[in-house]
Amino acid sequence: MHIIVCSSRDQASINIKNNILTMLDFERTKVGDYELYFTEDIGLIEIDESLIYADHLDERLRRMGLKFEEILFASRHSSKDERKILTVHVSGNVGEAKYGGKPYSLARPSPITMKNYVLALMKRINEIEFQFTLEATHHGPSEIETPSAFYEIGSTEKEWRDETAGEIVADCMVKAIRDERRDWPIAVGIGGTHYVPRQTEIIVSTKFTFGHNFAKYTFPYLNPEIVKKAVEISDASYIIIDEKSVTSKVKVMLKEVAEDLNVEILKSKIVKRGEGL
Repeated sequence: MHIIVCSSRDQASINIKNNILTMLDFERTKVGDYELYFTEDIGLIEIDESLIYADHLDERLRRMGLKFEEILFASRHSSKDERKILTVHVSGNVGEAKYGGKPYSLARPSPITMKNYVLALMKRINEIEFQFTLEATHHGPSEIETPSAFYEIGSTEKEWRDETAGEIVADCMVKAIRDERRDWPIAVGIGGTHYVPRQTEIIVSTKFTFGHNFAKYTFPYLNPEIVKKAVEISDASYIIIDEKSVTSKVKVMLKEVAEDLNVEILKSKIVKRGEGL
């Protein structure tokens, strides 16, 4: 089962939840203090805490007897520039942990479902005045051992409440869960701004998908241990770099990691040309 987790504190989350509930024929039951809506392959649960602080949620739910293989966090995205965007990314922290989780700790990604979500979304994004973008790894929860990712509506209350955006995100989440395509090559992305534009182009237009992405602003904190962990828990065979922003110091470190883990480093321009596989 795949669990979609929503928060009562999050308007976009509730928007997505309400749309999912109209799409599927759910049964209801109680799991501890939570009400669980479930079908044969999809469960939906609402929690009372902020999603970014939901560390160890998978452990808590399993202790209540719930069995599942993946978590999809339905969430809002906030930004000062108030962009109308739909985003997807993995949670975790490099360096400080200002918004949930722990420092130097990463949640386990679900790159295959993320890829299938993006492909479904690209078929519907033109129905609304929103753009799609990946985001770099940047907030909690970091203490999630079950594969997971955040599926977000941004960036203001108006967008969080947008019913069409909520319906599209909900629909694409369900389609991603049920998509049988699994053979996407997985990479960890290094470099770029917070919205990792080159990685976004790659996930949209090539066969590649991503687990963790580390933006350039993390470089002062990036070390071999955190990159190795990202590669391992992403189940990645590649490291894709934004060659215009990766410094020589980081390149040396990545080469050592790649040799140690027997993974390949690819430049984003090569991947975008359809090369590298």
